[in-house]
Amino acid sequence: MCKLHAQAQQKDCDIRLNAKVSSTGNLTNDGKGTYYTGKDWIGVWLNPTRWPDQAFHICMNWPFDFFRTCDSATAPAPTGTRGNRTLLHHITNPVPGGGGKSLGVFTGPGGGNDIAISKPLTATINSFTDMTIGASLSPLSTEVRFCNSDCTEYFSILFGDSSVMHHPGINGAGSTRPIVSRTSDTTWTISFPPGTIGRLWNRTPEVPTSELYYYEGSLEIKKQ
Repeated sequence: MCKLHAQAQQKDCDIRLNAKVSSTGNLTNDGKGTYYTGKDWIGVWLNPTRWPDQAFHICMNWPFDFFRTCDSATAPAPTGTRGNRTLLHHITNPVPGGGGKSLGVFTGPGGGNDIAISKPLTATINSFTDMTIGASLSPLSTEVRFCNSDCTEYFSILFGDSSVMHHPGINGAGSTRPIVSRTSDTTWTISFPPGTIGRLWNRTPEVPTSELYYYEGSLEIKKQ
């Protein structure tokens, strides 16, 4: 109980989360249960210090050993096994006339498998913690990243305005945006509802190429 009380007093940066990821759709979990920040080198954050212009980030291989956080003095060291967890991205539903074809399922090994949401969230709401309970919004930009089986090709799916990771030469033209809802003081959902369209970019070529795809799925996130 002392541990839970201490975590409730977190600063408004590097807020550690647990995440439950959808089991159906284009974004699915790996069948190993909840994703916990710090376990198996997973990082699920609100307002990460490493990325001050991001409101949310989930990464399958967070560099705990390279980047200090605002609670580094008290935060526990990561446990478990690097690379033990993944997110699955089913790039199987091209938008008709959008130039794409079914590409199969990507598991994106290593650090190239993550989801980031821009900060500020909207012109009037800066971060998840500024949302009122019961409120929903569509963030300005969201980016999903992964690579192929041997990471010789790198991909981003953009939803909204621009690349959250500031990759040059890519944009979200023709995409729609996910929905973020605050469900309690400590919980939120991030939803890519049916019909959500993302612009998939292959960032590997010198001149990136892109197509439009439907992308459906969700994350339920909760403060640790």
